[in-house]
Amino acid sequence: MAVPISIFLTKTGGILGPIADLMGVIMDFIFRITSSFGFVNIGLCIILFTIATRIIMLPLSYKQSKSQKIMTALQPEITAIQKKYKGRENDQQAMMMQNAEIRAVYEKYGTSMTGGCVQLLIQMPIIFALYRVILNIPAYVPSVKEYFTNVVNAIAGAAGGTQEAIDAVDKFAHSSDALTKLLTQARISGNTITTENHIIDFLYNLNPNQWADLANNFPAAADAINQNAASIAEMNNFLGINLATSPGAYISINGFLSPQVLVIPILAGLSQYLATKLMQSTQTMQLDDSNPAASTMKTMNLMFPLMSVVFCFSFASGIGVYWVASSLIMGVQQYLLNRHFAKMDIDEMVKKNIEKVNAKRAKKGLPPVNEKSAEEDLKRLQEKEARAEAKRQAALDRTKEQIAASNQYYKTGSIAERAQMVQKYNEKNEKKK
Repeated sequence: MAVPISIFLTKTGGILGPIADLMGVIMDFIFRITSSFGFVNIGLCIILFTIATRIIMLPLSYKQSKSQKIMTALQPEITAIQKKYKGRENDQQAMMMQNAEIRAVYEKYGTSMTGGCVQLLIQMPIIFALYRVILNIPAYVPSVKEYFTNVVNAIAGAAGGTQEAIDAVDKFAHSSDALTKLLTQARISGNTITTENHIIDFLYNLNPNQWADLANNFPAAADAINQNAASIAEMNNFLGINLATSPGAYISINGFLSPQVLVIPILAGLSQYLATKLMQSTQTMQLDDSNPAASTMKTMNLMFPLMSVVFCFSFASGIGVYWVASSLIMGVQQYLLNRHFAKMDIDEMVKKNIEKVNAKRAKKGLPPVNEKSAEEDLKRLQEKEARAEAKRQAALDRTKEQIAASNQYYKTGSIAERAQMVQKYNEKNEKKK
């Protein structure tokens, strides 16, 4: 039996590896449960899997929405401070004052400039791991991999061994441009099949017509291939769409206006737009139209849904189903969170925030933080700036007096007076000695 040259060929490595493995265990559990009820369908598993992961990440989403609620409340004060120092970006002292005033506002509300970012950073590895699982389900879901392993074993038996099966499938994969493209889509290094896992990665991307070509290419294993291909097709069939096939691949088969081509990209764009609008209602940055960032944000709110539509044409339909399910579930979740936080008193939220911050500081032996401490720091900085400004002004006044005295002392009107200037200067220096 051939040994895989790198686990990265079928599974992701690094920090995402353990997270993706955990996500795979969850999806395998869901697949087994749904199969026991007679629903052997990857599309249904993806939807239930998305619900499960969103429930797991609900505490993080809750904290992030809470932080955004507070950020929205303090944003008018931040905007006022920024307008106050507008046009003084090159003045270092002014920028120090602006930062001190902004920090005072954040501490008054019991939060920080990075509020909400921590929850987002924690969620990002989970989201990336989810994508990796959806992109290569057989690598992480043993219950699904079994069907592909049956095909590999059948081909190996017909070819006379595992290595012979690897060579034969690799030759089949390079028999047409369409099949060769699947090697890249399956992320097979060097576009050459060299392991059993490579075969499974390749087979996962076949559409029903290509499965028929595979059976014709290996007649001795045709029965096993057709039997497992039928089960795989049933698993991948979701509302008449093969989840292993990209919508773009249907264009040459059924035409651009076929449901298989348009339904998932359009739903992905609409659901993404809905989720974006709901998120915007608790967005941290509530910008007025005069702020250049406002137009940028509006453009991004339109660009992300459009990007989802474009990407869905090239990605496997399973990714599109995940995007649609994720956006809809996130939208419902955000709607409920918005209603929850709308009923909460902002002053009570700020009070609890400050209590939590002070509890953490107490464990570290630090004094409590309150709005007075931030205001005192700001007052000290303002007094320091006033002293520095007074010192600069006094130095400037002295310089002006010295220039005036010098001009008066050395004032000349004739050639004789200019000649006497040197003598007076020397006499003055002699006296000093």
